[in-house]
Amino acid sequence: MSRTIFYYIILLMFTGCNGLAIEEKIIGNYYFVAADDGEGCSLSYHKARRGDFLGGFNYVGIIGATVFAVGYNDKYMIVKQHPRIFPNPPNREITNYYILSLKDSMEWQNKNGLIGPLTLELFNQKCKDFNILNIYFTNEIKGLK
Repeated sequence: MSRTIFYYIILLMFTGCNGLAIEEKIIGNYYFVAADDGEGCSLSYHKARRGDFLGGFNYVGIIGATVFAVGYNDKYMIVKQHPRIFPNPPNREITNYYILSLKDSMEWQNKNGLIGPLTLELFNQKCKDFNILNIYFTNEIKGLK
């Protein structure tokens, strides 16, 4: 947990200094975000902060690096991730899967509403359980697959 907080602090430092290497809108307030290269790509929620000049924004991390593909419909978002422990590159031999309900309000402190990480087998079973049909991984970050 403390590592995750450390990485988000680093992300915020880079955001304030040089902008982001990746800031790509997926749907609504959900974005691909990476501070300096694609290997740090995460799924984040773009949240307005009150009281900042020009209504400043920040990103709340949902799924850490390295997120490389998502798909969605009006109820769910599905996500693929290769786990990464900084400073090492992502482990491309492992693919984690996640399901995020877009209808329920996310509680960011405990990530209530996020299911995962899952293996492919568990992911497929959960998709059947929740009747998640015909969602494909359509948004991909090139070079991270």
